[in-house]
Amino acid sequence: MSTWFMSRNGAITLSVVAFLTGLARLMLDARFVSEFANFMGDQPGQVAMVMLVYIVFFGGWIWALLAAVRGGRGGLIGALVFSLLLALGEGLTALLVFCPTPCPTISPLGDIIIWANLISGLVAAAALGLQLRQQRTASNAQ
Repeated sequence: MSTWFMSRNGAITLSVVAFLTGLARLMLDARFVSEFANFMGDQPGQVAMVMLVYIVFFGGWIWALLAAVRGGRGGLIGALVFSLLLALGEGLTALLVFCPTPCPTISPLGDIIIWANLISGLVAAAALGLQLRQQRTASNAQ
């Protein structure tokens, strides 16, 4: 298991899992969090701007994953950044500020998704960081 965790495929797979928990969180927030609906507003331009932010975020993450699959160091760095943003920006912030456990938003599903954001994002970031470290060590040895 630790060999898989430290492999490129393992690190990318863990980042994909974090990506999917981010999508689940977006769907949960869009459907059940009234503050999210208020933030989006009801004007088409305002909704489009919020949608654009999420398209750029998740689209950038997909780009990073594809670049990482092709062996690009930049893709690993991008996937690491997006995984950390999910874990710390979405997961930890929600737990500390917006919705501490037990979260009243569609309990227990809300708690499960928020904790999944935090844990999967941190695990993916750790695996990606190890992958980057291994690459650097290998390039220094040559």
